[in-house]
Amino acid sequence: MSDYNIINLNQFSWPLNVAIMGAAFSVFSLIYNDEYIYYGLITVAFGVTTHVIYKFFDWFFKSDETNKKYWVVHLAHFLMVVAWLTVLYCIYY
Repeated sequence: MSDYNIINLNQFSWPLNVAIMGAAFSVFSLIYNDEYIYYGLITVAFGVTTHVIYKFFDWFFKSDETNKKYWVVHLAHFLMVVAWLTVLYCIYY
């Protein structure tokens, strides 16, 4: 019997989990209603970009959450969420 490697989604950071959910949403929107695919694609872009930003700041600050400069990570996260919601709003209207 061969060993199968099952992907453990708990090992991914939360932005990558968001990107995976956005990709799944895009696939289902292609099947059922293709006008909603943009929501999934923007969510994938948001998840991947947020993950890259988090990894950069973790590397830059050496994962030191007690560092006074770590507020930049929270500011970047807030700006990414605002940009994501703005793009979704612009697509809807």
